[in-house]
Amino acid sequence: MRTIKAINNFKVDLFITFFLIALGFYLRTIFVSKMGADLTGVMLLFTQLTAYLNLAELGIGVAAASLLYKPLSEGDYAKIKYLTLLLTAIYRYI
Repeated sequence: MRTIKAINNFKVDLFITFFLIALGFYLRTIFVSKMGADLTGVMLLFTQLTAYLNLAELGIGVAAASLLYKPLSEGDYAKIKYLTLLLTAIYRYI
C-alpha cells in the first residue's frame, strides 16, 4: 500500500513540475509580448536574485523548525534560547 501511494505521489509531483515548467515558458512569452523584452528582463533579474537568496538559505529554516519542535513541545526554554542564538549566528554568517 505504501508503494502505491509513493508511486502516485511521484506521478502527481512529476505532473506538477512539468506543468510549472510549461507555465513558465508560456508566461514569459506573454510577458515579452505585452510588456516588452526590457521590462521582462528586469522582472526576471529580480526573480533570479530572489531564487539565489533562497538557495543561499540552504533549507536552514526547515531545519530550524524541526530542531525547535521538541524543545517547544517540552517547554525547554533554555534549549530554545540556545538554538535561537545559534541559528541567528548561522543566518548572519550566510
